[in-house]
Amino acid sequence: MLPGDCPRLFGFGRLRCSQGLNQLCSNESGREGKLMSTCIYCGFVSAEGFPREHIIPYAFGSFRNALTLGCVCEKCNSYFGKHLEREFASESAESLARFRYGLRDTKSAERTRTIRARANVPGAILGAKVRFHPDASVTSGIGNVFETQVALKNKDEQDWRWYTLSELTSEVVQALEPGAGIKLLPTSEPAGNEEEIASKLRDEEEKIRSRLRELGFVAQTAPISRDRVLPRRDLKARVTCDFNFNMSRCVAKIAFNYLAFVLGENTTLLLRNEFDTVRNYVRNGTTSEEPVVYFTQTPKFEQPAEKPPFVEGHVVSVGWDSTSENIGSLLSLFNAMSYRVMLCRKHKGLWFPPTAHSFDFQTGEVRSIPVSLLPRPIL
Repeated sequence: MLPGDCPRLFGFGRLRCSQGLNQLCSNESGREGKLMSTCIYCGFVSAEGFPREHIIPYAFGSFRNALTLGCVCEKCNSYFGKHLEREFASESAESLARFRYGLRDTKSAERTRTIRARANVPGAILGAKVRFHPDASVTSGIGNVFETQVALKNKDEQDWRWYTLSELTSEVVQALEPGAGIKLLPTSEPAGNEEEIASKLRDEEEKIRSRLRELGFVAQTAPISRDRVLPRRDLKARVTCDFNFNMSRCVAKIAFNYLAFVLGENTTLLLRNEFDTVRNYVRNGTTSEEPVVYFTQTPKFEQPAEKPPFVEGHVVSVGWDSTSENIGSLLSLFNAMSYRVMLCRKHKGLWFPPTAHSFDFQTGEVRSIPVSLLPRPIL
């Protein structure tokens, strides 16, 4: 499990500057001096060139003069897209921020598996399950809809337990005691006149009752209550997101890719064994004794009006700690989460100046920014 806090890392100081160099090597026929492409993750060498790899994954926005690399082979590029970026873009806290910028469609939202949202308003629907969908009419870009569900509670329980029809099981039903409470929540938004609406809601309620009978529901209960709830733009929801191993690897990949950009894709330097820890963590899922990725703050999706965000988008930087031996990256996506990534410990190679770039949704551009301008707790 990743730690919730991080030691003070990467207080950037004045450093000597060096410029990254492309690798020159021989091809299979022995001709010297031919410019080759070498993958910084698996070491594969090709004379054909590699597809461009976006430093900030395309799912997190399209920007003019986007930063890309030519030192990640097609196999590694494809692996990252399928196994790291896809999950990070659909199941993380950052995936919710994608709604605000129109980067998620309804189908993408429906495929979300691990983000859990529940109504956090007093009354009959407290705790009811909510599903998100894109809605450009609200600031967050997140609309909500209640799925058809049922709430159950035994007499000695204080909180209702909510289940969609697919989540109801015979074990859940058999655990009900005499006098248990049941609430039905048909939530469709049928169009038509009042009679048609009432008919469709009755059909939806019958689906709930049919599912309960199918599972052997026989307990004597308190009177069944019914609540029809339409989507509300002002609905407050309690959201739970996981930050799993593959998401952490994706964060480390963004940081290592950015370092490769800063070093001019100098594969001779980037393939040194000092970078094997982060390289193997990203490509192979190999862990080390010390964490590679750290959290630096809790999720934050809304900025107070009197304190606008430093940039309406992403910020990534690389530099050294106070010992000038450890190389690290600081990464903030959508101003929602910030991470510190340890890229190399006890580096003995070339020096380079600390570097930072912003990816701004308001201007649609990527630009270099002085590291000294980054606000705390980014550094």
